[in-house]
Amino acid sequence: MATLAEMLRKGADKLVNLPTEAQRFMYNPQAFAQMFGVNRLPNETGFAEGAMVGDRKYGSEQGYAQGEPLALPIAIASMGAPFAAPAARALAPKAANMAEDYLTKIGGIQYIAPQNKALAEAIRNKPIGDFDLRFDNKRKSDIEKIATTVPVVEQLNKTPIPKVSLADFEGRPFITSMSDRTAAGGDLLGVNDVMFKRPVHLYGGQDYMFNAPNQVWASAQSAVKPILKNAQMLKEVTGQNPLYIPWRMAPTSGDFAHMTGESMLGYAETAMSRGDKKQLNTAIKDLIPNWKGLDNADSLAQYRAAPKVVRDSIMQIMDRDFRNLGSLNYGQARLSVTDPRQINAAEGGIQNVGEIFANQPMIMKSGHPSYPRGIAGQGLGTLEENRNIFELLPNVVKERGIANPTAPAQTDFRALQMKPYAGILTANLLKQLGY
Repeated sequence: MATLAEMLRKGADKLVNLPTEAQRFMYNPQAFAQMFGVNRLPNETGFAEGAMVGDRKYGSEQGYAQGEPLALPIAIASMGAPFAAPAARALAPKAANMAEDYLTKIGGIQYIAPQNKALAEAIRNKPIGDFDLRFDNKRKSDIEKIATTVPVVEQLNKTPIPKVSLADFEGRPFITSMSDRTAAGGDLLGVNDVMFKRPVHLYGGQDYMFNAPNQVWASAQSAVKPILKNAQMLKEVTGQNPLYIPWRMAPTSGDFAHMTGESMLGYAETAMSRGDKKQLNTAIKDLIPNWKGLDNADSLAQYRAAPKVVRDSIMQIMDRDFRNLGSLNYGQARLSVTDPRQINAAEGGIQNVGEIFANQPMIMKSGHPSYPRGIAGQGLGTLEENRNIFELLPNVVKERGIANPTAPAQTDFRALQMKPYAGILTANLLKQLGY
């Protein structure tokens, strides 16, 4: 077999073409042979498990034994490629650790590991654990399966978000509207041991304001217009840009965003057999007649362009008919794209504080595939305290007869969804809240 150095030199030109090449040799056992000149084994599964996964589950012992020696060079090469390092960490942590140790002992490429340690540490791959059962309350038997699901997320934005308190903003006007629970600032690379061929970017969500340059929020034009109108009015009255304090919606709120469905499609593309893919493609074609198929990169744009009712139908079909044939179920998909801090967080809770640039016009292209219009502004920080939005709206509490603003009824949340609300963080209000 070729030496480690020879294999690395031979694979160097391939590794620069990432993430495509990284995904290719994770899912196509032949790619190892093409890359390193190792003969293709009769049992490809065992070979791929030995070379990339580091754990034999389905393949033969012979295949695993012959693939295992390649785990270290692949991990070392991956450490030098930003998009491959997370995959190496997620799938073969033992090999990745060995790679770091090896790189400290040799010359020439020893600089690779340090420059990518931050990337390796940016991978979030922990089981979901306990969750609000409303994420998927149709099948109680799925609770354990969902709880043990492991989303593999690369956090792209690692800039710390400042901690703030409502007391920091005494006298400032604010506007509030609803926010789903989706995560922001990263890529969903895969779920469990299934890595996507096209990672799902996580736009958010609450943390959108910290990840979209010069924007504090994005939504449909019909939702953005009244927010901007209120912002301009508050600026005229108070002389200050209003704060933007979004409140948290129900667990299923992320279904409107494309990320939930995209994660189901990405998982199916990798995990499903050819026959099951054919059945799913046929079912989707009934909803999107020109559907190009799961394996076609253009299908993502087709899914995004489809109306909500079509996207919802596709997710429903996958959850109902293909959940045991290589598809994620609703709960797994929803929670895989959810901000971990909001898995069990209270509905109506407030989390972040941003600032609206009231004198700037609507941003016509937000860059968010689900919410096309943007609001100019910036994120200011994450609240240290847990508060419900109704605690900031005493007049609404009084008008609706809400007995406890920390525990409003569902009808109260529905009323809040109809329009944005505004107020001022007066000294009296803050005093009533205990500041």
